[in-house]
Amino acid sequence: MISAKTIGRAVRDSRRALKLTQAQLSEAIGKTPDAISQIERGVNVPSVETIAALSKELFVPIDALIFPKDATAQPSARDARVRQALSLLANLSDRDLEIAVRQLQAFAGD
Repeated sequence: MISAKTIGRAVRDSRRALKLTQAQLSEAIGKTPDAISQIERGVNVPSVETIAALSKELFVPIDALIFPKDATAQPSARDARVRQALSLLANLSDRDLEIAVRQLQAFAGD
């Protein structure tokens, strides 16, 4: 069964891992800060459209918001940043992606 509190915790933990405020997240998905607060507190179950928007903005799969494997484990801020970086890389042109990969290789010392 889908629990409003479980979804709320997952949204809150993912938002915090990215160091976003409720206001920043609400603006990014076109909701009010109060709506984000209500979701995070488990007062309201978000619509499918809102869950999809949250998933995209928080860089987490939809199922991780609805059915977190371990409700007590908080997502790693590093993992969230890696997911964010991958999302940004996926949107680059082939030329820019090649440049980004070379830069990452230089950082990694490869």
